[in-house]
Amino acid sequence: MSKSSSRDLRSFLAEFEAVYPSEVLRIADPIDLDYEATAIALELERHGRSPVLWFENVRNSGFPVLMNLYGRRNRFAFALGLEEDRLIETWASVDASPIAPTVVETGPVLDVVATGAEVDLARLPIMRHFVEDGGSYLTNAMFVAKDPETGVRNASFHRLQVNGRARFGTSLHSRRHLWNYARKARAMGLDRLPVVVVVGCHPLITFGSGLWKGPIDADEYAVAGGFLGEPLPVVNGVTVPVEIPATAEIAIEGHLLLDVDEPEGPFGEFTGYASERSTHNAMEVTAILHRRDAIYHSIVPGISDEHTLLLGISQEARQLKALRVQFPNVRAVAYPKSGTCLMHCYVSVSDPAPGQPRNIAAAALGDNLSLKLVVVVDEDVDVHDEQEVLWAMATRFQADTDLDVIRSAMGATLDPSNHDGLTAKLIVDATRKKRPYASRHSLPEDTLAKARALLARTR
Repeated sequence: MSKSSSRDLRSFLAEFEAVYPSEVLRIADPIDLDYEATAIALELERHGRSPVLWFENVRNSGFPVLMNLYGRRNRFAFALGLEEDRLIETWASVDASPIAPTVVETGPVLDVVATGAEVDLARLPIMRHFVEDGGSYLTNAMFVAKDPETGVRNASFHRLQVNGRARFGTSLHSRRHLWNYARKARAMGLDRLPVVVVVGCHPLITFGSGLWKGPIDADEYAVAGGFLGEPLPVVNGVTVPVEIPATAEIAIEGHLLLDVDEPEGPFGEFTGYASERSTHNAMEVTAILHRRDAIYHSIVPGISDEHTLLLGISQEARQLKALRVQFPNVRAVAYPKSGTCLMHCYVSVSDPAPGQPRNIAAAALGDNLSLKLVVVVDEDVDVHDEQEVLWAMATRFQADTDLDVIRSAMGATLDPSNHDGLTAKLIVDATRKKRPYASRHSLPEDTLAKARALLARTR
């Protein structure tokens, strides 16, 4: 699928910077490990900027720090070799062609291997991001584990708090496949599950392994191959029986401990709040592997552009595909940042039958337990333009007839407004209910083309 020739993080960055030099901000000034990198990223957002950030000089660190790689949609599209307007449609169809990984003897991730007494998480620039955080957090933690029964590999992101030289606290509150693996392993009488945490790899590997949401029996290294368009090269783990992408920047091997209740949190989550909710799991580290000149890739936490887009883009693609199974006239799906890219959803539909928008909204709510609000609009409304969605609500919606509430449904555990995991769901039908409907004002296409050309010459 990809038109990119690179298969590791650094070559992707070089290709992207060559095309979009203004979107990569290299900071040579020394910065403190705690707070400063996150503060710079969020301050740039306040001014409408969200560049890739490359911190070349982090005090008390031998590694440069990369942040905000996923802070704009065009970077997802660039990795896939697409125009941005084809991103969600293409992502939704990629799982049709998984390609099994290839085990290779060695790779750059094995340049430096620390085991036993050499293991010390302080060697990595794991930073404290917010004042309220319970400790220093590794935010770009792509857990790779195997189903304890079938051996199928799954990858998912979970926050990791440093709790010692060789120990992390973590939370599986997302109830994703790793949470199910842990439950299954515990039922089998196991007290630990081998895992590898991958930190920094080509975006296509992240898309296929860590962000793609599919059935629990899908091998996500094979899905990554589908995104890459070729087999993903992996090496065998050094201390655990879990394979690692050969070109990863850093990998942390260990075991997810299933019989502990260890403090973890609070942590500044995508909701914009310091979340104290946690499953209080722990990871015991057995090895740290990295490239000789590794880049430490961190994700900007909190309700940042990067954190929310990583949630939203994969969810948009998965939801679009799921809805079209029943409703082929669904045109687009958007998860806006105003709804944390997880709890609000806008759906556009072509020529809906009477009552169909409610069915579409109900299907979306059933597909994603975190959703609290679904707004359905006609296809002439751009769901990625929140002003247009709100305009449709203002001119095509009546609160006494076009609104439905579902009470006491399962919701996102990190939503601070829920009631012991239960939440209300809101459906808004902002489509035109009668025909003919008032016409939108418009301009001739040739006139618009002339206006655009004139304005382009004046820049």
